[in-house]
Amino acid sequence: MDRNAPKTGGRTRTRRRFLQAGAVATTAALAGCIEEMGAEFPENEKWPTASYLPSLPVTERSAILEERIPELASADIADPEGLGSALEEYDMAVESIERERDVVTLEYVNTDRHDEGNIHDVALLAGGYAALIETGYDAVALGATILDDAPASYGSATVETPHAEEYNAGELTAAEYGELVVSTIESQRYEPDVAVSPEK
Repeated sequence: MDRNAPKTGGRTRTRRRFLQAGAVATTAALAGCIEEMGAEFPENEKWPTASYLPSLPVTERSAILEERIPELASADIADPEGLGSALEEYDMAVESIERERDVVTLEYVNTDRHDEGNIHDVALLAGGYAALIETGYDAVALGATILDDAPASYGSATVETPHAEEYNAGELTAAEYGELVVSTIESQRYEPDVAVSPEK
């Protein structure tokens, strides 16, 4: 008999059975603990972010465009001065409006930019320019400079004549036309002005 041969007697089998039985018992015990722990908490029936959702109704950008553009698009506007007067009727503070070569240029002060941003006013610009083009006025585009109440230039927007013509022809909805105009908005962000003494 070879002394180096592995032992396969009853001790090895007994030890295996003991370990297997212990593993089964441990798994069963853990399953019971997990089940009890889960039972301590109520079922989550709400989305975790529900408390962070804004209160409805929220005004969507398309709704603003669909409301504001037709307001001026149906007006009778024959020249840039008429456009400026029409915008002032909507409390837009027009600083200047004139024609430079083939472009109508406009400067206005956005006095509500902190409350409404630029979309409300730019939608009126788009509607008013569509009305101007509808009367046969010949221009390439409307270039608007947006001023703050300093007044200092902080943004711009452009309304291109082909887009206004497509809107007038019914090829673009007010929302589609407005999106083309709104996408041209460029604005400057101001760093917060914190007054700190050099000595501090």
